[in-house]
Amino acid sequence: MKKRRFFKQILALLLCVVSLLFLILPASAAEAAPLPSMQEANAVYFYHIESERVIGSKNESLTLGAGSSIKIMSGLLACELLNARRYETVTVTKQMVSGVWGHRLQLQPGDQLTVEQLLYAAVCGSYNDAFYVLAYTASGSLEGFVEQMNRRARELGLENTYFTDPSGIDDSSVTTAKDVAKLSLAAYQNPLFMQLCGTKKYTLPPTESNESRIIYNRNAMIASRYYNEKCIGMSAGSTNNGGHCVISLTQEKGETYLCVVLGAWETEEAEFGYVIANRLSDWVYKTYSYTEILTPESVVCTLPVRVSDLTTEINVSPGESLSVYLPAGLDLSKDIQYSIRLMYTELEAPVSEGLHVGYVAV
Repeated sequence: MKKRRFFKQILALLLCVVSLLFLILPASAAEAAPLPSMQEANAVYFYHIESERVIGSKNESLTLGAGSSIKIMSGLLACELLNARRYETVTVTKQMVSGVWGHRLQLQPGDQLTVEQLLYAAVCGSYNDAFYVLAYTASGSLEGFVEQMNRRARELGLENTYFTDPSGIDDSSVTTAKDVAKLSLAAYQNPLFMQLCGTKKYTLPPTESNESRIIYNRNAMIASRYYNEKCIGMSAGSTNNGGHCVISLTQEKGETYLCVVLGAWETEEAEFGYVIANRLSDWVYKTYSYTEILTPESVVCTLPVRVSDLTTEINVSPGESLSVYLPAGLDLSKDIQYSIRLMYTELEAPVSEGLHVGYVAV
């Protein structure tokens, strides 16, 4: 059975006794069940990548503290600038780690690591000092790297985003959920970034000041309390100004969803960035599925036939099945509408199998 992405116009040649071309058009009546609650966050953006459709959102254009979402930009930029230098050894200097606080790997001056090891420590482990060392390695200075972050943001069309540091320590960067989604989609296209952010754990060899260590993914949807088997990566963390931020990608059976949660509440009982992301993920995979709406046995219409002793009309049918990714529970007789455009008003015998006679808009 061939799949067709929902809500995008698609043309496909159909073969049958006589045939139609499919046109899948935007549907207004086919709505899913209500979205789960998103009240515990300042902004949310939930997006289906394959169809390029926003499934749900809240305050997506509201300017907020960027918080840990910064690390997607700094991680992506580091991957772009340093991919060719992955096996180069970097010696940590005092300047690189001076003033770095918060979630740290405790890198010390004199430690030697490869660029690849630092990338895992930064993107997978979300360690602030690893991001700072990468910034100096890529651009020669912290200021130079931040300038490149903002230049890359403009290239990606992030109209309401401004970065002030590579990890969120400064906590004065700003963005919107919609901008973070644009950034995340760019990061999704980078194989190295996706490899790093989707890794559950990575073993870091010993350094001058530390023994060998295991780095675990900081994103709790990948490897911890809020584990989601469908999650293939992205980033999570918390700052005072940005609140709890979770950016997740979930994927199952070829359907990929991006969920951006900014400024979510945190309590002793729950980190609601994860709660909302998992809530939406669970809902969408239960709510949407591929539904077969036309088969080669479907009779779409009939056409009159002249100069025939056997029949006065002939059935017009698709030559292949059409399955569309739709909300579950639709009444196909009511929620799916068809509009037929024929190229002929009648046919003359004999009629060849596979004759293309028109279009059906679904």
